[in-house]
Amino acid sequence: MLTAAEKGLLGAIDHGRVWKDVETIASFDRRSGREGEAKAAEFVADRLSRAGVKWTLHRYPAWLSDPVSARLTLLDADGSERRLPCKTWSFCASTREPVRGTPVFVEKTELLHNPLDLLAARGAPRERDLLGKIVVARTASPVAAMDAQDRGAAALVCVWEQGDETLIHEGNVNFIWGQPDPWESSLYPALPVAVMPRGAGEALIRRACAGDAVLELETRVENGVREIPVLEADLPGESEEYVLLGNHLDSWHYGACDNATGNAVALAMAGLFAARPLARGIKICWWSGHSNGRYAGSSAFAADNFDSLRRRCLALCNADMPGLRGADDFARGSSGPDLRGLYASVVADVTGQKLRPGGFVTGWDLSFKNIGVSSCMSWSSTLPDGSPDGTANGFMSWWWHTEEDVMEHVDPGVMKQDARLYALALSRLASPKRFPFDVPALTAALERELPRYEDTEDLRARLKGLPLPRMEPLRATRLLNRALYAFKDAPQQDWALPLDWLPGLALARDASPRTERARLMIRSFRRAQLNRLGDLICALESLAS
Repeated sequence: MLTAAEKGLLGAIDHGRVWKDVETIASFDRRSGREGEAKAAEFVADRLSRAGVKWTLHRYPAWLSDPVSARLTLLDADGSERRLPCKTWSFCASTREPVRGTPVFVEKTELLHNPLDLLAARGAPRERDLLGKIVVARTASPVAAMDAQDRGAAALVCVWEQGDETLIHEGNVNFIWGQPDPWESSLYPALPVAVMPRGAGEALIRRACAGDAVLELETRVENGVREIPVLEADLPGESEEYVLLGNHLDSWHYGACDNATGNAVALAMAGLFAARPLARGIKICWWSGHSNGRYAGSSAFAADNFDSLRRRCLALCNADMPGLRGADDFARGSSGPDLRGLYASVVADVTGQKLRPGGFVTGWDLSFKNIGVSSCMSWSSTLPDGSPDGTANGFMSWWWHTEEDVMEHVDPGVMKQDARLYALALSRLASPKRFPFDVPALTAALERELPRYEDTEDLRARLKGLPLPRMEPLRATRLLNRALYAFKDAPQQDWALPLDWLPGLALARDASPRTERARLMIRSFRRAQLNRLGDLICALESLAS
């Protein structure tokens, strides 16, 4: 139930100002590292200064990839040519000259999707069954693209399978989160890739199966190192501890819903809390490099502020795509188990809806999970199941990542509710009460997930024996989050792929090694992940003592 102070806080949000800020930010074409993004950052900085908010502009070098153009031509036996609708995506190869070849349809299940399988197969002879072919497949998985490449394919044409819209979404074919480590520098596709809408793509699949056509593909992708801005607003509190609110400023095209709305909500939160005393601080960051840098800005900030985040950042809220037309489902949960109770109360008190438990969440500029920072919300509203505007399994809109993401698709009523959700969540996270980490819920989640994997009996027994009341909540939460959400060490970033709880063990479980050498590698990786979890539980045991 809302307190009188909370009602006053929510009533103080200037929704008219929020709408005007969305309009201004959505007037800039905000590709990372480009002029439009710089102008948007200047606008945000000016608004912060006018509100009396201290801000810092960080500049980070980032590896960015901009798709420029693609041309896909179907060549018939009678000499006629027909241009097919397509785009190329970030982090794919450019063609020095047109690539011509026979299209061959490959089922998604016939391509690798697990990075462990791809890596374990490299360094040994591979069957070159796709040599010189242009593969047509219903997937844009970066692992599948590199599998086709390793099997000799000349190019890949991806058919969008998640909606019937004729618009072609922008995207990337890359699973490296932020900047690659040196040993990951070869994990980018080295073949040209085109993406087609479902209708035209399915017609191409039929032609490929008939075996009576030739394709020609030209792509241009600009890859390079450029500086990107990350704007940080600092609202200090009585304590050195703080809550982090993140949102990505860059966009594909004008990005009204994705993510000018999130930028404006973040600005509103800065102004709202600047005039209020805070027990804990609030930091608000406008990231760059979300799309064509694969979370480059947030991951660079995480690396540059590692010690501060590890010691003092209590929770992350992320503002991405609020205010989407028709997105009146506020109950799709994205909080971690330790903050689910708090966020459930926020959703109930603002919207009257009951939060539904969410699954494993990755992406969304969640560049702090390896550090162990708890996530309160990755988003605030989504399209309801069955929405006519849905694509990508109903979660995104048909105009997402396209030229049509403009103001007409922003819903002021949804925006108002979303802004209220962020305000109440931040207020309760930064309140003077004892911070609401639910360590038992986080421990229970780990206990629930471990039995899904073999050889975890000892880990489960040690976990059950932990005296939770004796543990300092922040340090315990850090360790438990790192076990549940990550498979690399705290200073690193996991892969940008759909993963599962205990992601290292999940990757090993789902691998399908095809040689004795590959099986040995997967076993070694799995053993290392079990030892990593054992080491984290050992740290929890030391914390309890």
